[in-house]
Amino acid sequence: MNKTVNIDQKKNSVSVNLNTKLYKIDTILKVAQTFTDVCWVNVDGDSEGLIHVKLKPKTKRISTRKVGYEFLNHVLAEMKISEDVG
Repeated sequence: MNKTVNIDQKKNSVSVNLNTKLYKIDTILKVAQTFTDVCWVNVDGDSEGLIHVKLKPKTKRISTRKVGYEFLNHVLAEMKISEDVG
């Protein structure tokens, strides 16, 4: 099984892998949209319910490590908000 956050320092990018059994796809897409200001964002999925989000910071000043975990934190926070509202 892949780690949730995979950092590729050579390509200055990070991949966040999320399972749709645990994370809602609409929440993942909503958070991905908010990250487009600071990162190039690519969202892909597979037939087993895994969503792969690749983030590549637009500037070198942005840490790939921080971006990956920040993305994951935003997804969790968004899920908590929708749970509290719903």
